[in-house]
Amino acid sequence: MKKIILICTIILAFGCKDEKKHTETTSTDKKVETKRLVGEFVYYADAAVFQVKNDIYGVILDEKSKALNKEAEPYKKEATDMVIADVEAQIIPKDKNEEGWPYKLKIEKIHSVKALDPNKNDVIKLGK
Repeated sequence: MKKIILICTIILAFGCKDEKKHTETTSTDKKVETKRLVGEFVYYADAAVFQVKNDIYGVILDEKSKALNKEAEPYKKEATDMVIADVEAQIIPKDKNEEGWPYKLKIEKIHSVKALDPNKNDVIKLGK
């Protein structure tokens, strides 16, 4: 639980740019936006989070999110480390009865992955 709170706190502290591509609608009349996003990505255990500026998205766990995590592995020193990711993704509003952030991210295309600037990492490490 403490790790999840730490990850959420870290995510809230950082931000990156976000460019709007276009808007689509689904058959259920929910607005689904496809955007190119550059932000911080973390995948830990059975959850993934993407943060852009002050917006946080829960990432839908599928093959693309697992591929993004695989590309991010060389840049991580610890499992909870974040990376900068440039992706094209659908922003999907969550259902009313669903827990979590207001929007989910479905990754469509991975443009690039790079390490987080070590000088910008404001994480406080406890222990060792």
